[in-house]
Amino acid sequence: MHRRTFLATPATLHRRRATDNFLRGWVGDRRWLAAAALFAGCFASQADAQEVPRLSYARQVEKKSLPTIANFKVGEVLLRVDASMTTEFVDNVDLTQNGRPDLIFTPQVGIGATWAMTKLNTLQFRAGLGYSYYMNNPNLNRQTTTITPDSALVFNVYAGDVKISFHDRFGLQQETTSLGTLNGLAQVERFTNTAGFTVLWDTNDVIWNFGYDHFNFITLGGANSSSGTAAASYSRLDHSTDQVSASIATKAGARAIVGIEGTMAYSNYPKQSGSNFTSVQAGLFSEVQLTKYTHMFLSGGFKGYYSGANAPGSVTVGTTTAQPAGGDPTGFYANLSLVHRMNRFYSDQLNISRSDDVDALSGHTQANSVRYSGTWQVNRKMTLGMNMFAEDVTVIAGSALSGGGVASDFRRFGASLNTGIQISEHLGLSFGYQYLKKQAVRATEGYTQNRVTFTLGYRF
Repeated sequence: MHRRTFLATPATLHRRRATDNFLRGWVGDRRWLAAAALFAGCFASQADAQEVPRLSYARQVEKKSLPTIANFKVGEVLLRVDASMTTEFVDNVDLTQNGRPDLIFTPQVGIGATWAMTKLNTLQFRAGLGYSYYMNNPNLNRQTTTITPDSALVFNVYAGDVKISFHDRFGLQQETTSLGTLNGLAQVERFTNTAGFTVLWDTNDVIWNFGYDHFNFITLGGANSSSGTAAASYSRLDHSTDQVSASIATKAGARAIVGIEGTMAYSNYPKQSGSNFTSVQAGLFSEVQLTKYTHMFLSGGFKGYYSGANAPGSVTVGTTTAQPAGGDPTGFYANLSLVHRMNRFYSDQLNISRSDDVDALSGHTQANSVRYSGTWQVNRKMTLGMNMFAEDVTVIAGSALSGGGVASDFRRFGASLNTGIQISEHLGLSFGYQYLKKQAVRATEGYTQNRVTFTLGYRF
């Protein structure tokens, strides 16, 4: 949730996770195996139920979120430690029309811990630390340490049917593949941190949810290409966002819940106050168990941005000044997700969405997208996965981070195939291939990228 102004609302979780999983999750590590297993496990618990879970819904959520695999136990603390070594071949590290290839080596260590302080109250921690070495482009070896974006410290407290969750989520990233508006850059180093809390109260008839988050976006180093060039005034993108969110859901028949949701956020750019803005979102959402094996999530609503001198999502970079505000833009969002289990071996998900988002790196964009993913459990030790997506993006405003002006409207298409093999109790292998293509109104911003990965993982 670290990329967007709206940090964590029910209507946007499904689409963002789909984007991140395809463009970042499986590339360069074997986390997609764990994600596939979690996806299958969570879906099975939903599909076997004859109606949407109601009683003690807060505890239902907690039961699904607790880890099921641990390597060690120290007192009452469960620990999981693993390590992996990933080798990647990428034919276009800079995301340009005539990109440079590279061979990238990425060792990574992950740790997770859960302390059950009482039967229900838990303290959880997870983090992944990695390092990437570029064989062919030494200019990219200046900023290669990463902290996986799902790293977090979470403390869950219960009081009856009220769940209070305090969280601090953080990550250190360089990748640019997930940022569709960028081209000509291999690395954009940034640290993100989201600290806050959520309160979930289940009164049996109504589920109340309230949250607060403080988000920090901090640039580190620069925005680099394989030739060593970097964007000027990159630190002006640094900002913080304070957001409050709330939702109310109620039962609608035996197999559905419906609700309303809303968020309000204020983003502050300390080095360019004219880019500060307020964002508002309000809408409806519903979750329906269509059949025993098919679950549907539907949401939609209004989005509005209220800015100062500059357009939301636009910051002065180098000699290119921020775009002036042209009124207060408004739009809408919509999302349809279908999660389906064909049998105990194959599960898939279809997501169709319309978004209207502001991001420090991507600017203000409106996108229509469709995504499909499937997981096939071939046998006890082998898993196959596939992902496909297409998106049509209109750029409303932005910053000239890549040079040559603000990005033009574009379309992107992508597909990936991957497989994981459990060699032994502690050792696993994964192979993957990803294809990504961008077509832009400004032809020089288009590119094609192929990526092949091989990962050897060990769980202690």
